[in-house]
Amino acid sequence: MAASAAVAPPLLARARADQVATLYAHGHLTTLSMGLGASILCAAMWTQVPGRVMLVWITLIALNQAWRTGLLRAFRRVRPGAEAAVRWGHYWAIGSTVAGALWGLAAVLMFPDGPAYQALLIVCLFGAVLGGLNLTAVYKPSFYGFVLPALLPLILRVAIVGDPVHVFIAGVMSVVLAFVVGFGHRLNDVLTRSLVIRYENIDLIGELKARTRTALEARAAAEAANRAKSQLLAAASHDLRQPLHALGLYVAALAARARDAEWRPLVDQVESAANALELQFAQLIDLSRLDAGVLVPERTDVPLAPMFARLRAEFAAQAAARGLSFVIVPTRVAVRSDASLLERIVGNLISNAIRYTQRGGVVVGVRRQGSRIAIDVVDTGVGIAPDDRERVFDEFFQVRSPGATMPARRGMGLGLAIVRRFADLLDHHIALDSTLGTGSRFRVLVPRAASPAFRAHRVRASPPFVERMRPPAFEGRVVAVVDDDPSTVDAMRTLFETWGACVVGGDTPDALLAGLGVLERYPDLIVADLRLADERSGIDAVRRLRDELGIAVPAVIVSGDTGTRADREARSAGLALLPKPVIGSALREAAGRLLDEHDHAMLEK
Repeated sequence: MAASAAVAPPLLARARADQVATLYAHGHLTTLSMGLGASILCAAMWTQVPGRVMLVWITLIALNQAWRTGLLRAFRRVRPGAEAAVRWGHYWAIGSTVAGALWGLAAVLMFPDGPAYQALLIVCLFGAVLGGLNLTAVYKPSFYGFVLPALLPLILRVAIVGDPVHVFIAGVMSVVLAFVVGFGHRLNDVLTRSLVIRYENIDLIGELKARTRTALEARAAAEAANRAKSQLLAAASHDLRQPLHALGLYVAALAARARDAEWRPLVDQVESAANALELQFAQLIDLSRLDAGVLVPERTDVPLAPMFARLRAEFAAQAAARGLSFVIVPTRVAVRSDASLLERIVGNLISNAIRYTQRGGVVVGVRRQGSRIAIDVVDTGVGIAPDDRERVFDEFFQVRSPGATMPARRGMGLGLAIVRRFADLLDHHIALDSTLGTGSRFRVLVPRAASPAFRAHRVRASPPFVERMRPPAFEGRVVAVVDDDPSTVDAMRTLFETWGACVVGGDTPDALLAGLGVLERYPDLIVADLRLADERSGIDAVRRLRDELGIAVPAVIVSGDTGTRADREARSAGLALLPKPVIGSALREAAGRLLDEHDHAMLEK
């Protein structure tokens, strides 16, 4: 942990003891996942690897898990204190290292000749590592001891094949490994710091009771702790969003470049895992901010037509990829709400509907109900049993249906919980009607806007669905990227160049203007990070570039801010906003739409 030196050793020791206790508390899950993973790998490689090799390997796995089971029983019997936690943590880390080494050994002993089985082996090993991430990241020695020995031999074995495709795949796996290690490291830092703050608060409460401090002092201490929690949350959000943002862009570039049918399933698996990780992270941050009470809604009159247009652009490709129809009924109604939070409520409902629908589609529309507007999200999905209709809004609860596909089961069950929490914050009512096996209708009741002035605001009709789904033309375009993170600039360059565009990157408008001068081209699009170094703003950078160039270059803002402030800033400047981590398809859709609208406006002139 970066701040370990600034933490009192007794507090850090108690935090480490908690982490070790968590390892042993989940020991049975580790044994179950090891056994299940080993069985799946042997079943997958049954026709490719001699039976005696599999028998020896799975026996070693079983022996290691038997030793760890004995260690778990000894821990429960002894119940060691904080002073012995490090020693017991090292014992468990040894077992994790042995387990990782055995999985790495499988990559060498069971590496098949056929590309399809090679891809299957890679997916199995990465699946075993990613599946155990939440069990190992709680304690760094155990995390590193498992991840590195498990994946490094696999990467080396793929690279040894020697042809360009295998070398390229080895390189991609190395990048993914680096991001997994970085994410696990930062996640452990955040967890450790959270435990330290928890014990600091416990000690503070004990001290308050012992010294009988006044109510005023207690209130001041609570406010200070709340500020510290908010600062920690903001720092953790930024530190974790940056690598996830770059990872998502690299994965999108890989998906665009990997056209070989043999490797397409592997690329799809990596892309799906990255998208799921980004979604889960965003949901965890939303939930943390709700718990911290730092979200303050700003109610205004919100026209639904622009919001529906953004939601259509965001989810149309996702629905089409699953073979579903996706219809948003046009409306000119305005409501009284917080624009950003309401859009996230409806977006979460649409995402949930698409995830749990296998055939048919999703329809979004509005109805007037007296002084309120009902926003309906209707799907033809698996439906929800009567006993589960209240539980679906609980945290970490997921609908379990025999008809649900595996993609529908991914996630942590936070989407609807966040919808309910946002709705309560805004004083909006959520209603649910569902028939098991037929579909569901989620309804958000929002107060109508007092003023009908939005009727005078005309929104240009969206092109037909087929035209909207046509890939935007980036060939020959110049994209200016404003970001102070070199890895993000490089990821943006890799992605846009994959789509045929040329990228000029820099952390200041002057640097970009210099690069554009060398290129002797005006940019067709600007992509700017909202928060730049030295408290500079990406919105100001866009304004400066437009002033210097003398043209209103289309621009999109990306931001890792988790509140509604960033959305308001972008809206007030008339710019589109994409939240970090940005998914490649969302960036492509938003950028393509801006370019199409700009081209259309130029033709009209």
